[in-house]
Amino acid sequence: MKYVHAFLTAVTLVTALTEPAHAALEEQSTNLVSDTAYLYSYRHQRHMVVTPDGRYHLLANLGSQGGKKGTLYLMSSSDGVTWTQQGHLGYTDQYAVSDSALNGNTLTTVFQDSQGYIRYATATYDPASQSWSSFAVSTLPRANADIRAVNPSFTVDANGNTWVAYVAEDTRTTTAGIVVYRRAAGKANWAAGPSIGDISAYPPTDPQFAKHSARLVTIPNGIGLVYTVGPDIFWAQRKLKGGADLPWNSAGLFLAGTQDKDPMSSHFSAVTDASGNVFVTFTDAGNLYYNRRDAATSQWLTAPVTLVSADSSPNALPTYAQVSWLGDHQLLIAHNAGMQMRVLKGTTSATSRSGFPCQLLAYHNNLDPTAYYKDARLEMPALLGSATRVPLLQQYQGYEPVKGGPTPPQYAGAVTFSPNAAASCQ
Repeated sequence: MKYVHAFLTAVTLVTALTEPAHAALEEQSTNLVSDTAYLYSYRHQRHMVVTPDGRYHLLANLGSQGGKKGTLYLMSSSDGVTWTQQGHLGYTDQYAVSDSALNGNTLTTVFQDSQGYIRYATATYDPASQSWSSFAVSTLPRANADIRAVNPSFTVDANGNTWVAYVAEDTRTTTAGIVVYRRAAGKANWAAGPSIGDISAYPPTDPQFAKHSARLVTIPNGIGLVYTVGPDIFWAQRKLKGGADLPWNSAGLFLAGTQDKDPMSSHFSAVTDASGNVFVTFTDAGNLYYNRRDAATSQWLTAPVTLVSADSSPNALPTYAQVSWLGDHQLLIAHNAGMQMRVLKGTTSATSRSGFPCQLLAYHNNLDPTAYYKDARLEMPALLGSATRVPLLQQYQGYEPVKGGPTPPQYAGAVTFSPNAAASCQ
């Protein structure tokens, strides 16, 4: 693995996993179950939000457990353990993935449907009844009928325009690339922007060619895009002023990564704070990294910070990292540590490993010997707002999957914790 970042040199901070001696928390079993691996989709997407009343809400793919109405269900919980169905999105199947965000009591989601389109949906939460309205749904365009639109994300810029990025898979040429659409504030139509992340270097015979993911983020006076082509992670940006088709700037490379089994190379997570600073965490080859883009200078760190090093901690095995903004100047970074869940807490100005001490380690007390945690997926709200307790989910499989065999049942464990309590990491 090597760095070829346009903004950085190859500097790695090698650190050991030394934690304060406080008791870890036990993970609890939830009633979330699915027969699709996409229970809560990909890492760069957001699937869980917290409403102002402190309740948790999750867009989950329940597979056939959802019945004939669809597979994507809006679930709600007061404790992160017991979840109830609140609504569903039609035209969804076992591959449907989504990206969601909350503004006040309005939930917006973009999702991949079963007909080759990306759909845009909104629902409104009523705190008095603790229930949601039905979804209002519209469909985004695609270039032609040969395109299968998958793996979306979205953001809203400072002018109120909505941006959606998705992967356009051409079923005729068996090629894929990232496309972006913009809907102006107060308008109904979507305008196409330039594609990004060309796949010409990836021949159709290479299974890596289709591995693309893109996370749109709002930055001061512009739009940013963290995206992957194969195992590599890039950054691009453009100004707000100009048409939807204004080109992206020259892309900078975060990481020349190693090949993995992630179906869309969605091994990164990004979030912004109120000032427009961008925070990204990602894993590669047993390492956990963190990077930060300063809103005032428009500069990334000279090199990503190595939060967990495969060299000094070869058994840590960090995967599926996610970063969340707590508000003010606090960040959380969650990741798998083998079969366990681990959470680091730092400040938005942190630029070193010591700036992210362990906040939480969750363990399994009565571990099912047949359960499979190697590809466990984590889910934590990207924005916590006024929440006093943070929900963290870990999706695991009922048994080790066999290539070509059926999908094992998918389950989720949970832990909720106070981010301001004493660290629990022993």
